[in-house]
Amino acid sequence: MSQWTHVNASIRFDGVRGLTPPPELGWPCRWEDTVEVMDACNVPCGSEGSLEWSLHTNPASDSLARWTASIWGDLRGYDNVREIESYLARIVKDRPIRSGVAEIVVEHTSTTILRYDTDQRKWVRVSEVLDHDTKVVSAEDQKEVKP
Repeated sequence: MSQWTHVNASIRFDGVRGLTPPPELGWPCRWEDTVEVMDACNVPCGSEGSLEWSLHTNPASDSLARWTASIWGDLRGYDNVREIESYLARIVKDRPIRSGVAEIVVEHTSTTILRYDTDQRKWVRVSEVLDHDTKVVSAEDQKEVKP
């Protein structure tokens, strides 16, 4: 039986139309891709493919809320929560973030909930469930996620 990790995240990026480049979310891959595409993949990847993403651009030209990134995936043979946290930290590094939230579920093992703290400009763990025992992370215990 394979280990699966399920990811669901949403990040809202601020930016000025025509001045701020879109966020770099990485190069995803799928199991049927060529070796060259697989080698270029720089997002967390299981045995059948990587996380995927979609970037929505706000059509309102006068809004600073410029993009919303949806990131998701079902990674087979994968359980590296830290690598997913590092990926999320990397894609928001030095970017103005309006909000962000992520859920990472390693089947039968753990569920981790992250949120982007806009005051501290970093991802923090909000809660973690290990073997069905919920640990709500207090503000003092919140761990910084590093790229």
